[in-house]
Amino acid sequence: MKTNLALILSFFLLTSLSYAQDITRIVVLKDKRELQLWEGKKIYKTYPVRLSLSYNNPLFRPGPKRREGDMQTPVGFYKISKKRQRTNYPKSLLISYPNWKDRHNAKVLGIPEDQIGGMILIHGNPYRPSPGVRAFAAKLGISEDTVDQWARDYFYPNFDWTNGCIAVSDAEMDEIFELIKKDTPINIYP
Repeated sequence: MKTNLALILSFFLLTSLSYAQDITRIVVLKDKRELQLWEGKKIYKTYPVRLSLSYNNPLFRPGPKRREGDMQTPVGFYKISKKRQRTNYPKSLLISYPNWKDRHNAKVLGIPEDQIGGMILIHGNPYRPSPGVRAFAAKLGISEDTVDQWARDYFYPNFDWTNGCIAVSDAEMDEIFELIKKDTPINIYP
């Protein structure tokens, strides 16, 4: 019985790992809060995403990222430039923002290149909630002792909470991380 179970588990692991070669692009639809993994001309799998904390404000107007701190997620065509582990998040994928078009748009708008921003990621939950999330929790009366658990159980799954990145659950990030290779194209739409 143990041998059969081991064979079945091995089969599933090998099958899921073989898909890493087949994912040809990532598509993010900001308005639908959806991340899609594409295998050639068909969608392999979709995931719900969370975007900037600002999306919780009804007066916020979503748009493309123009500069660091604008709380916007980029819009455009990029690549996964790096797979990262054990930073502020257990696993993350670095997106190649800013690209040449972002730099050109910044120049036209008079935004210095060092103010365009960067470090846009696809990631799961952070090891610790950000100062902004901690401050929000304090306003709600969430004690410092329970804020980590409150964020994981309630805040992250139900609200937009990033600073412009694309967030998924930790389990989804584990799966996506295994399926995606460096240089995989990512198209982000409004």
